[in-house]
Amino acid sequence: MVKLDGTLVLLGAGKMGGAMLEGWLKGGADPRKIVAFDPAPPPEMKALLATHGIRLNPPVASINDAEVLVIAVKPQLMEEALPGIVPLKASRPLVLSVAAGKTIAYFEARFGADAAVVRTMPNTPAAVGRGITAMVTNPNVSAQQAELARTLLGAVGDVVTVDRESLIDAVTGVSG
Repeated sequence: MVKLDGTLVLLGAGKMGGAMLEGWLKGGADPRKIVAFDPAPPPEMKALLATHGIRLNPPVASINDAEVLVIAVKPQLMEEALPGIVPLKASRPLVLSVAAGKTIAYFEARFGADAAVVRTMPNTPAAVGRGITAMVTNPNVSAQQAELARTLLGAVGDVVTVDRESLIDAVTGVSG
């Protein structure tokens, strides 16, 4: 069961972000606590958001209780997409990235050295809910935040935790 105390902010509602969102909703997440940011979501994602009353591209200033930021944009779009949600760091949310090639240090540089960051690497079958996702946390992630990350990632398949960021790519290679 996906239980949220604050707002879950999804940056990127494409294949992976959309698959995760569908899993969260099936897992009982309250759609009123979810916000999506995507300049051009696919038509099926627009329909899903509308059906569940999930806010799409609201003013960032309207979110004052960001609990988790799920970063699901392609790495080449990161520099364009990320600055829009950086102000949400004032809520001290968990930053959960499913973006390939973007390190924990990359997110700490944008959200602060004290930010709680989880870097993950889902494999391709995660887009249809049958994947394996490797995750690693920085020292700022609490046990409760790590459990929330596992729950959110579990919406697209199994989750394995590694203790070193350098192992993320190796796990993904083996699970692929």
